[in-house]
Amino acid sequence: MLLKDNKRYLTATIIITFLAVVVNAFIIMQSCLNGFLSSRSSGMAVNLLKGIINAISPNAINDGNIDTFTHVIRKLIGHFGLFVISGLNTSTSIYLWFKPQKWYKLYRFSYASLLFGFFLASLTEFIQTFIPNRSGEFTDVLIDFSGFLLGFSLILLIIYLIYRHQKKIAN
Repeated sequence: MLLKDNKRYLTATIIITFLAVVVNAFIIMQSCLNGFLSSRSSGMAVNLLKGIINAISPNAINDGNIDTFTHVIRKLIGHFGLFVISGLNTSTSIYLWFKPQKWYKLYRFSYASLLFGFFLASLTEFIQTFIPNRSGEFTDVLIDFSGFLLGFSLILLIIYLIYRHQKKIAN
């Protein structure tokens, strides 16, 4: 039975790690797009959400507020949202590979996760300084890292709750 559980654990770890690699590769690839392609990519999400919002509340998004709406969607989904997903997958992957036995010994997992999140946020903005019609912005690093931090925090909360539940069962 133990061997079967170890195979499941390893399988889950590999799947989560694969998802983390795919999400992080997608984020890096998006940062490599030139300004035109990046705008077109963002525009698809904006048009989709604009259509949904205007179907619910006609003319809510119009010529007067489309620029603000586009900016918010780009920052909320393209930066913050993608990094939340990265934080969830990457932090889970790091935790599963280096699982500590006690919940309060999570400092190595925490350092590794947060260091990776800050590195990824900085790297993507640094890459953009070399891409035509793009610019790397420190505020985007902060938005990206904030998204990663939210994903990491959710995983940390789940880990704590699991350890607490396991302790209750043991007592």
